[in-house]
Amino acid sequence: MEQKEIDGVLDQVRAALEHGNIPGAISALATLHPADRAEAFADLPADDQDEIFPKLGNEAAADLLVEMEDEDAADAAGHLPSAQLADVLDEMEPDEAADLLGDLPPAQAADALAQMEDRDDVIPLLGHPDDTAGGLMTSEFFALRPQMTAQSAIDFLRGLNREAATPYYLYVVNRQGVLIGIVGLRDIIISRPDATIESIMKPDVIKVPVGTDQEEVARVMTRYDLLALPVVDAEGRLVGVINYDNIVDVIEEEATEDIYRLANVADGDLQVWSPIMLSVRRRLPWLVLNLLTAFIAASVIGLFEATIAKLAVLAVFQSIVAGEGGNAGTQTLAIMVRGMALGEIQFRDTWRALLREAAIGVMHGVVVGILVGLGAWLWRGIPILGLVIGLAMVGNLIAAGLAGTLVPLTLRAMKLDPALASAVIVTTVTDVVGFGLFLGLATLFLPLLIPAGG
Repeated sequence: MEQKEIDGVLDQVRAALEHGNIPGAISALATLHPADRAEAFADLPADDQDEIFPKLGNEAAADLLVEMEDEDAADAAGHLPSAQLADVLDEMEPDEAADLLGDLPPAQAADALAQMEDRDDVIPLLGHPDDTAGGLMTSEFFALRPQMTAQSAIDFLRGLNREAATPYYLYVVNRQGVLIGIVGLRDIIISRPDATIESIMKPDVIKVPVGTDQEEVARVMTRYDLLALPVVDAEGRLVGVINYDNIVDVIEEEATEDIYRLANVADGDLQVWSPIMLSVRRRLPWLVLNLLTAFIAASVIGLFEATIAKLAVLAVFQSIVAGEGGNAGTQTLAIMVRGMALGEIQFRDTWRALLREAAIGVMHGVVVGILVGLGAWLWRGIPILGLVIGLAMVGNLIAAGLAGTLVPLTLRAMKLDPALASAVIVTTVTDVVGFGLFLGLATLFLPLLIPAGG
């Protein structure tokens, strides 16, 4: 839905609230898709939200909470009495209810959980961290036994609640609950009625342990194009299923986290309209760290003060060399961090990756070095200056490729987040190498540069 349509509904809601017509405001919101409804609700002042939310039906409140941001959902749910909150939670999928309970104050979560009718489905999920397979899975899934016939499986499915999600794939477990196979709904339908599930199932099942990190879960589901992924415990028992809609948010979250960290923003939850002081607290420390690394680069320049004093034009070109190196390093870094996130590259691939990026750096450096060298020569009329800046550019782009490859791989091998610290280190390397190469070569060729400049 277009934003102007959402704004139109918001105008109706505000008009209804001005006249004390809460049912009218709720009816206006109900015309929106749940996702748009959550966006419109979030745009209302807190007082209006507190007035509307408790008067929503349990199902409508559950749908709204599922679509809202985690913090906003917890805040809205926190204003409900425990008994009403328990009824709302019973309308949610077990994994969604568990996520919301985990965001609430412990005392309130415990009171609401104690009054839930479906708490037995939710309690097992509360023991798993949110960012693991156990925290993502739902305990509502359908499992067949190998001795069942195709006809009995169809009868079983027909007897399910009509509101239950239709499973395209069903999992097969033995008497101990161990996952032993998977069978497609289509395969069941087209098989002979007396065919056993064991005879039509596939024994090779892609699955993940309950403690698997959510980033690995997303990689597995994306790699194998899975709509659902079974989760097993240490004994191989099927304990839950992760549906694709659960992993979409994880993919967005992980991508946002990596993008932010490449920009030295440690908190992936920061948004455009996050509180100003929160944004300052989360972003300022990295600016201070960047300032310290900038002093390192400045100290390299300080070593060549005498050279710059004799030929001031060097100060004009030194930032070009460092800047191009920084851009090249960021390119390589982004490719490497993405490759590691998708499992395309491991630490054992370091030498091959270094040689590849070194070759790319040479080719980039030669082309860019020739262009900038010619530009410097034509602009200042100093042929040797063009040679100096060209050679420095080649060297710095090679260093950028090597640093952009080696730094994130090394950080990952040290069990550190490669996206968080890599950008600072790589930028420092390209600044130091860029300034050092350019000014060092300029010092070496200084006798040829000064007469030409004169």
